[in-house]
Parts: sequence; C-alpha cells; structure tokens
Amino acid sequence: MSSVVFRNKTGGSEALTAAPGQTLLDVLRTHGIPANAVLTYRDGKVVPEDSVVIGADDVIEVRQVRHYDLGVVRHPKLHTYAAPDPVYTKSILFDHGGTMERRSEQLTAETFVEYVEQTFVQSLSAGKTMRAGDHIVIGLSGGRDSVAYLKLLERTRGEWPDVAGMTAVTITGLPDWEEPATFQAALDACALLDIDHVIVTAEDVEERFKLRGRFVDAMNRVVAGEHRNMNMVIGHQVLRRMLEQEAERRGAGVVAFGFNADDLVASMVTWFTTGFRMGGIPVREIGGLRYVFPLYRITKKELTLYLELVAPELNRQGAPGRFTTGPDERSMAYAVADHLYDLWPGIDYYVFTALDNVQKSLLPLVDDECRVCGGTYVLMEGMPNPAGLCDVCGFFQRQEMLRADAG
Repeated sequence: MSSVVFRNKTGGSEALTAAPGQTLLDVLRTHGIPANAVLTYRDGKVVPEDSVVIGADDVIEVRQVRHYDLGVVRHPKLHTYAAPDPVYTKSILFDHGGTMERRSEQLTAETFVEYVEQTFVQSLSAGKTMRAGDHIVIGLSGGRDSVAYLKLLERTRGEWPDVAGMTAVTITGLPDWEEPATFQAALDACALLDIDHVIVTAEDVEERFKLRGRFVDAMNRVVAGEHRNMNMVIGHQVLRRMLEQEAERRGAGVVAFGFNADDLVASMVTWFTTGFRMGGIPVREIGGLRYVFPLYRITKKELTLYLELVAPELNRQGAPGRFTTGPDERSMAYAVADHLYDLWPGIDYYVFTALDNVQKSLLPLVDDECRVCGGTYVLMEGMPNPAGLCDVCGFFQRQEMLRADAG
C-alpha cells in the first residue's frame, strides 16, 4: 500500500491522501503544497516531484525545506459569516500584527447585488474616479466589464457625483469587435442609461493611424505572422487612442476604462516581471488627460455574477475571437493573478495601496507625442525609445503599413 507523508517545518507530519496512478504534483496541488517548498524522497532516495507517479507500494516522504508555517495558506484561521442560500462568498485575508485571519461573508443574491453596487459607489468617491463636473468618455466594447459599468451607473444613479457629461464610445473595425451579441449589448447598455453613444469606424482608425490599407488586413497580417504577440498591444493602443480622440473632440478631460480588479492585478504581475512603467491605480494622468478605472475594486467573477443577477440578457455574449486573444504571457499573468486571489483573498487591497506608495518614490513619468497617431506615450527607462513614435506606430512603420505621409 502506498504512503505519502508530508513533514513540515513546524515539527508536524501529515499523511497525504494519494492513490496509485496519481502524479505526485497532483497530490501536492490537492493539498496546497508548492513543489518549490519541498524535497521528495521515494524509498529513501531523492526524486524530482514532476517525475513521480504514485506506485502501489511506494513509501514517499515530502519534506519542507524552508522554515515557515505553510499552514497559514493551507489551513488559515477562518471566520465565516454565514447566510441562507448564498450565491457568493467574499473573503479577505487580514493581517493583524503578523497574525493572518481569513474572514469570509456569505452573500445571498440580494445582499451580493447590494455589495457590488455599494463597492462601486464607494470606489467612485474614495478612488476619485468620478468627480463633480467631470466630462467622461467611456470605452464601451460591449464586453461584460464595460456593460456592467454602465449597468452599475444606471442602478446607482443619484449616488455618484453630478458630472458635466458622459459619452460612450464603441470602436469597430475588426470582426471580434462587431460580434452581434457583443455589439447589441453595447447598444442596449447605452439605451438603458440614456447617454450619448458614438460609433468609431474602421475608416476612422485607418485615418488616425495613417494606415496604407484596411485596418482588418493589417491585423490579419499580424495574427498570422511572427509578430502575433503584438495583437493585443495594437488592439489596446487603437482603442485607447480612439477614445482620446473623441475626448478631444468633446472637450472631455476624463477617459474611463472598464478594467476590473483582477485585470489590474494581472497588469501589476506584468509590471513586476518586466519592469515596464505603469501609472497609478485607479487614476493616472498622462498627456493632459485623466484615465480612470472605476471597477478597480470589483473582480471579473463578481461582475459576471452581478450581470447574471440583475441583467442576464446582457450576460449572453460570444466567445473571444482571433483579434481579442492575447499571447501566452497575457494568459500567464491572468492565471498568476487568479492564483494570488485564491492564496491571498483581497490581495488587490494590499497591492493597489502599495503601488500608490511606490509611485511616490519613482522618477516622474516622461512622455512624448507620437508624430503618427498623435497619442501621448510613456518613455521606458533603459529602452531604445524612438523619438516621436509610439510602440504601435513604430511597429506599423517597420512593417511598411503606414502611408507615405505618415512622417
């Protein structure tokens, strides 16, 4: 009969549930034990965890190598506030003088909706993502995040500042951006809130970026070639620049994006692993515009459940296509962010505050204006930044996709 025993660094040992045919990595993951934290011995000999398949008569000993209490994550102190028929549990890991405690509150459908809406309202005021007198341009893709943003505005009307105006902008030009269910969701959301809705066409994009041919043809070349990793980079820059253009036309000083909490945590994972500069959360000011993230305290899971409860018709959207699928490193950053939320519930409350403190000690952001698209972009320290060319227009130039008059 096989035996797998875990010996921790606090003097304890534990028999791990394992069955013949299971991989040791699967056993460790099931029990919340990182392979990087242990050395494994099978029948007294050291073996790499990723090569072990549990045999019927194996005697396996897993020893923790670093002295810390892994039980803080595996078996945290837990205080749960129960509710009848819950649809969601909100958990936060609190640090009280070095002692960690996980507090969880079960929420019914009614209390969950109230929680999301009050979190949104508090985020608008505490995060200063909406101020009295602001004229705001909102990026409205029709995806769940931007639709949920408008639905939250509609249902909490009267609880947020009296703004000067709001304009929703939907950018078309690629098949993924015009998927029928997604596009209809954008139209429905604007109608419910009764705000201006502007459609930006492919021709508008081609003119702004001085493209030699059609935007969709340029992006087909990108996703089919060796530079397909630029797919999302280009998409995001195009969306941002077209929102800025509409803001300039309307004299608006604020551009709002529907990025949620785990979107922003994933961005921080990328920042920490690349060193590329990023602005503040939930507000950053670059080039005379104020960029805000009003959903920064609400996760994707929470937004999706919120729509399911208050507007299920807006939650029925198509799958992402070839132009809205990012490279592997994007998926890696999102997966790491999701794992972080599992290991440290409420980690966003900690890292956003930390980022705010870090921003105060960093050198001031240095920006430049792209001579092609006219957008303001941040210069990266230690990088060969071309003068007067953003990353995307520089890429288009190297691929000979720009018109002769693009400079």
